[in-house]
Amino acid sequence: MGLSDSRGMDRLLRHLIVFISVMTVLILLLSISLLQYPVTVSVSASILASLLSVPMGIAAIFTLRSRSSSGPWFGVSFLSISSFSLLISGITIFSMGHSFQGALYAILGISSIRRVRVLMSKAFTQWYSGSSGSDSGIVLSQGEVLATCPSCHSILAVIPSKLDIEDRCPSCSGSLIRGSPEQ
Repeated sequence: MGLSDSRGMDRLLRHLIVFISVMTVLILLLSISLLQYPVTVSVSASILASLLSVPMGIAAIFTLRSRSSSGPWFGVSFLSISSFSLLISGITIFSMGHSFQGALYAILGISSIRRVRVLMSKAFTQWYSGSSGSDSGIVLSQGEVLATCPSCHSILAVIPSKLDIEDRCPSCSGSLIRGSPEQ
């Protein structure tokens, strides 16, 4: 569970940058691999969306890394376009009889759209822009910190000393603590 002190949010930002970097490379490889299929409307749409998302991914990587104010916008735009591209490609490839590969593309598309919530969350945007929670409506009680769910990356207010192995995320119902208490 990543705490929203500077280290925790820095880790979350690095995770997003690595995820977007890997997705950019995968989207580029996807657009190249789609050239082997017969040209149809869905293949053409997939290739076009893929080729549009690669420069957007590169811009997202650089703007997020430099903490530019446009970083989250580029990140959300890239993840949205690449999700669309992966879902269309997955459906297209699935319909051509390559069910495993098509399903993997569709799952990756769904996974990437889940990261949009993180980039758009109030706590992340406030941390990213450098504003404190007190001037924008986030009020933490004594002992509370902002933390991310290890499963869905939702940002939550928790009291670390009161977390229990059975505590669940209100967004995804995933466990807030990984492993056993001894680990």
